[in-house]
Amino acid sequence: MNLSVQAALERGRQFAFPAAVAVVFASGLGLYVPLPSIDLSSHFSFVTVPERPVKLATPPAFLAMAVDPASLSFVSHEIGDQEEIARRSRREFAGGHGRFAAPGNALRRQVQVQPINPRTADELAALFRNAAYTLNDVRQGEAVPPLRVERVPADIVNKDGIERRTLFITALLPVILEANQRVLAEREQLIYLRTVMAADPGLVAPYERIWLEQLAQRYETTTDNFDELLRRVDIVPPSMAIAQSGIESGWGTSFAARMGNALFGQIQVTGRHSVAVPWQPGPAMPQPFSSVGEAAMAYVMNLNTHLAYATFRQERAAMRARDEWPDGYRLIGTLLRYSELGQEYVRFVRQVMRENELADFDRARLAGM
Repeated sequence: MNLSVQAALERGRQFAFPAAVAVVFASGLGLYVPLPSIDLSSHFSFVTVPERPVKLATPPAFLAMAVDPASLSFVSHEIGDQEEIARRSRREFAGGHGRFAAPGNALRRQVQVQPINPRTADELAALFRNAAYTLNDVRQGEAVPPLRVERVPADIVNKDGIERRTLFITALLPVILEANQRVLAEREQLIYLRTVMAADPGLVAPYERIWLEQLAQRYETTTDNFDELLRRVDIVPPSMAIAQSGIESGWGTSFAARMGNALFGQIQVTGRHSVAVPWQPGPAMPQPFSSVGEAAMAYVMNLNTHLAYATFRQERAAMRARDEWPDGYRLIGTLLRYSELGQEYVRFVRQVMRENELADFDRARLAGM
């Protein structure tokens, strides 16, 4: 009997310490001492800061639009909550503008413009043949392939007069149409925003106001005058642009055209050239450009912003008010200050437009539009 009790005690000692530790941990005795409470309010003071508008460190990507984009696209803004759905409904009820009833509209337009940089005039002509692109087809209503010629081949000067003019017009038409399409996209968005602001300015989103301010800055006017902004944000008829570029560049054969893509007779008196050319800025010195597309866009912006061409913009706006498409033959009559020759220059441009039937291209469109 004593042996059995002693054996039991020995076994009990083996489990006594682990059992005690378990009890201590379970009860928390001796392992936790509560910290005294501290009133943090006595150590801090809070100052009320007046509310300030938020300034974007980096504007939305769509606001920075490159000068010569590879594509033109409209993207949707997904509706994420009921508040945005209600806001969108109020905007559409306030008055939309056709297919541009909202920035995140249902319209999905994208023109993939293919840049081409042929080394010779024959290579350029072959590219047009492969694309089945002819001026006669465009006159019959066919769309213009979105081919952007980066540089007019230098050996175009070796072509005879008719072939040279035809090749030059064929090359320049899609470039002008692309520049105009960019302006039209801005114009349609501008008309939409004007409609919304007339109904309820509170419906205009902050990013739309930023876009509007940057647009007005680029077109050298202010956002408080929608009529003037609309007069400026508009196209230049292709017939007019092609005729002027043909005259100013000798259909692409001038030294300035071949070396610096100076196709429209624009002058750079001061500053530094953006591209390397063998001449310096100065009176009567042409402004060079990195590409034909950049030159075309600069020409369009020049007519849309310079004080000397205010009459051009007014007459174009009057045509719009009469539901007429901008007519190049009539509008060129307002550019008396484009050349020091004045009215004689206007008569010459009109003669070029008639002889080459350039008015046929004023309603041309890029394929995919």
